[in-house]
Amino acid sequence: MPKTKTQSSSPRQFLLGLILGLTLGAGVTLVLLGLPDEGAAPVAVAPTTPTTATTSTAGAEVMDWSFYDLFPKAEVATVGGYQSAKDSQTPPPVFHLQTGSFSTSRDADERRAALLLLGLPAFIEPKVVNNQTWYRVLVGPIETETSLNRVQALLANNDFESMPISAR
Repeated sequence: MPKTKTQSSSPRQFLLGLILGLTLGAGVTLVLLGLPDEGAAPVAVAPTTPTTATTSTAGAEVMDWSFYDLFPKAEVATVGGYQSAKDSQTPPPVFHLQTGSFSTSRDADERRAALLLLGLPAFIEPKVVNNQTWYRVLVGPIETETSLNRVQALLANNDFESMPISAR
């Protein structure tokens, strides 16, 4: 079957078109890079000697470089001594969150079960107040304040009120 003009061109024509396109692109780029920007103001070069104030000469600002002279003259205040480290024998505070206080143990057990479903370590502590036993539901122990804040946020998202209690 003979070749027609519409089927394909020769590789030599392809290479000629590629080289011509690259040459034109490079020429246009060089022309655009070589033209000065019409809206640009002439650039002024700052003098090499430091000045004491910023002055304006013919629309160009001269920079004030006098702050370089201030550094060698400046004094840095130092701390008088090191602070003593915290006593390592004092244990860090341990927190608990009270999530409820109930007059019946059954209500306290229901609250504890709901907290256990959230994955929190909950327990019940009976407390006698005015000759009546109250059952406090506590979550903990919690070691850091960051963990305390996270647990409080989890409880608040699940509609449980909580009150932090520090137990050393």
